[in-house]
Amino acid sequence: MPNPIMIMILLPLIGCLFAMMTAKNRQNAFNVAIFTLISNILVMLRLFSLIDLTQSTSQLRQSYEWISDFGIRLTFSVDAFSLILLLGIYIALITALVGLCKEDKNNKSLMLLTLCFIWNITGFFAAGDIISFYVFFAGMLLPLFMLVGIFSYSQKISLYRFFMYNFIGITALLPAVIILCKFFEGNVLLSEITFVTMNKRIGMIVWFAVCLSFISRIPVWPFHYWISSVTSSIKNPLVYIIVNIMPLIGIYGFVRFWPLSVPESVEILVPIIETFAIITMIFVALIAFANQQFLYKIFSYTTIYYLLFLLAVILPTDILKMNIAYSSFIFLIVTASLIILDYDLWEKCKKENCEYGNILPHTPKLAATFAFFALIAMGLPISSLFWSNFVLVSEIFVQNFIVGVMVMTALTMAAIVLMDELLKMFSTPETYSNKFEVSDISRSKFAYLISVITILLLSFFNPLWFVF
Repeated sequence: MPNPIMIMILLPLIGCLFAMMTAKNRQNAFNVAIFTLISNILVMLRLFSLIDLTQSTSQLRQSYEWISDFGIRLTFSVDAFSLILLLGIYIALITALVGLCKEDKNNKSLMLLTLCFIWNITGFFAAGDIISFYVFFAGMLLPLFMLVGIFSYSQKISLYRFFMYNFIGITALLPAVIILCKFFEGNVLLSEITFVTMNKRIGMIVWFAVCLSFISRIPVWPFHYWISSVTSSIKNPLVYIIVNIMPLIGIYGFVRFWPLSVPESVEILVPIIETFAIITMIFVALIAFANQQFLYKIFSYTTIYYLLFLLAVILPTDILKMNIAYSSFIFLIVTASLIILDYDLWEKCKKENCEYGNILPHTPKLAATFAFFALIAMGLPISSLFWSNFVLVSEIFVQNFIVGVMVMTALTMAAIVLMDELLKMFSTPETYSNKFEVSDISRSKFAYLISVITILLLSFFNPLWFVF
């Protein structure tokens, strides 16, 4: 019987090959992408049934000899943490595909690059050794750069900055990988990185390179500029959501590399990371009040939450790992839903020649779904996002009270920004007559969002309700 881990990794690549053979200017490639994502979700559910969810270590593992002469052995493994994050990413991407306009659904190159990115990110989350981890970490840059370059209106300087920051991360991680393999005398399993013994100077070099490589993909000052400058010019919801997923790559890297018993070579980096994270959280929250674009408010919201996850990751405890996974799962779905609804709102306003957001009172289905996802994002206790974030913030308070206060302040500011935007959208100007008519959200999209809402509501009682 084929190994389900390899099936999960290879399915997006197979889907990419099938999409390549489809005709241009037709929806065939889109159908292949949807089928691939749904098929892989079923494979993930099968993998969930094969693991013990009470254990945080990888239980399913498959190894392959790559270059036998050098004794390089590639290992792929999954645990509950990586599977939950992957499942959230896949649902977010399906949501993005559902939110595309007809023209984008017929865009073959968009589907091909998306499937290529999905293949790399799936391999990244399933990598069990440091070499395969690095290969997929680096492999994501090419399809991502092409997606941003083709489907955004960024200036060249923004694209260069985007490529530079991501390439810095790839370049910084390479010497760290080589040094770890040298000291381990072979390919290192991710679960054994903390057992590699190095002297203080070498350890400092390795951990500084690791932190630089992962933090370059997280919107921490000064690295957040490439994300904000690029995302503000993206006019495609799928590409926007893919770029919005990138910081999770850095968070996951820290989870796999960060040692629980912090060595002296790493200890000096902890207060530095905390300081820059807190400054960035407060800074982007303040800017969100002044910025009029809802997508920037979403960027501010996602930045604050990613930095919350980062602060939880570097705490000297492993008990928060599953809470980070539960929170990220709902967080990815909620933000993806808000993004496609915002794009839908922009399109309707452009078509009806009205002010942004003022059509919500005239579109009951769009208004209801938008309000529901916005309320969850604000922290309303109707999904596991609230409870998981409560645990994360509580643990941060226990470890450092001042950091906890600053984190809570940033989260409150993000919630106020979203509440203010929601109230503005539901206010109807007096210049609009009662006969103002505009088309509501499509039935198919509304039906899909209702199914997503059902997933979120069920998560309130049990974050892993889908595991039988």
